[in-house]
Amino acid sequence: MGNLMVSLRNASSALRVFERGMGVVQANVSNASTPGYAKQRQGLEAMRVDLDRGLAGGVQSTGTLDSRSAYMDNTVRQRMDGWGSADERTEQLSKLEPVLDISSDAGLMASMNGLMQAASAAAVSPNDRAAREVVLERADALARGFHAASDGLAAVQASSEVSLANGVVKVNELVSRVVEVNREMRADYTAQRDAGLQAKLHNALEDLSELVDTAVLYAEDGSASVYLGGQSLLVIGGESYPLQADTAGHQSRVLGADGTDLSGQIGSGRLEALLDLNNSVLPGHMADLNRLAESVADSVNATLAGGVDRNGQAPAQGLFAYTAGLGSARTLQVTTLTADELALAAPAAPGGNAVALQLEKLFQGKNIDGVTFSQFYGNMAAAAGRQLAGARESLGAQEQLVSQAKEMRDEVQKVSLDEEAVVLMEFQRAYQASAQLIQTLNQITETTINMIR
Repeated sequence: MGNLMVSLRNASSALRVFERGMGVVQANVSNASTPGYAKQRQGLEAMRVDLDRGLAGGVQSTGTLDSRSAYMDNTVRQRMDGWGSADERTEQLSKLEPVLDISSDAGLMASMNGLMQAASAAAVSPNDRAAREVVLERADALARGFHAASDGLAAVQASSEVSLANGVVKVNELVSRVVEVNREMRADYTAQRDAGLQAKLHNALEDLSELVDTAVLYAEDGSASVYLGGQSLLVIGGESYPLQADTAGHQSRVLGADGTDLSGQIGSGRLEALLDLNNSVLPGHMADLNRLAESVADSVNATLAGGVDRNGQAPAQGLFAYTAGLGSARTLQVTTLTADELALAAPAAPGGNAVALQLEKLFQGKNIDGVTFSQFYGNMAAAAGRQLAGARESLGAQEQLVSQAKEMRDEVQKVSLDEEAVVLMEFQRAYQASAQLIQTLNQITETTINMIR
């Protein structure tokens, strides 16, 4: 009778274990599409069988086994920060395409060609007021062309700075999410085995890696310590060290909680791309545009300074003026010079077209870095195009790396509905077998009791 009761206890215990196993399968199926969730497995262990000592065997639970791979998660995060950098660079550089327009019928290129054509027409009729008026109109159009290009570059720069500030805000939000999970884990040691809490933590860490490169260390209680660039603390335990964005000066910076400049520690991610764009790439394009504006204005003024106007007088002022300290392209403007005051003739031949011809040839000469004004601007646009093409190529490569890393991780820890169906059937059959055993033992017990009566 004693052995029958032991068998009943074992079978009953097995039912509880198998029921728990089916519960784990149900949780997996429910979270098959949950981001960051790693499949769980019910661990089983055979109990000792030694009938002479009263050990009837059976099965017991060894707890829930987590399929999460720290190595795979870390690999995905490393790929994500490279993808974030390439994606942000592509997004921002694509905004330069309409700004640095090299088509011959619009934009700055068309404005330079327009002034050259006006000078050519004035050379044919140097004393025609209408032709002279056209020169002034085309000069004003050129100034407005520089304004538009400068404003466009400034708008891209401003957009990039806003993106940097927003990126820092998002970093701090993700850091807060990590701290929240850390506190839950530290408050309850068993919480680190909670699959839902683990998914929440690793989703936050993965999103964070898209913005900045990080190093993550785990404590015994399951809480995560996060280091920016592997150097400066962002999170440790229940404490966070939020970042600050500084875009007020000539150089954009990312500051630590204590005001320390951490920009140099950011090696990849969206913030790295934005810092490079704000501090190097976009200022470089603006500097080239200002150089071009200064060179065009100075060259035109110098050419006209050597001539005389319709009255045989030397010009009292140049055609263009600008303020270098405020941005030559942005401040370029046509002076109050009138059509009659345009010095299109040489002093030796008043009323002639010698200077008008020089002005026409000016735009055909190699007056800046060994190339023409139009070629210099074309080289600017081509450089921006190469940067964008490089960013797009890098983005394509990074997308493949991220996809490969996630596929490898999914093979290890993603829920497979087919696999869960097989496991569920195994538990179901084991449950049914144990239930049948209990029913059989119950019948034997009743028979034995009836025999005793």
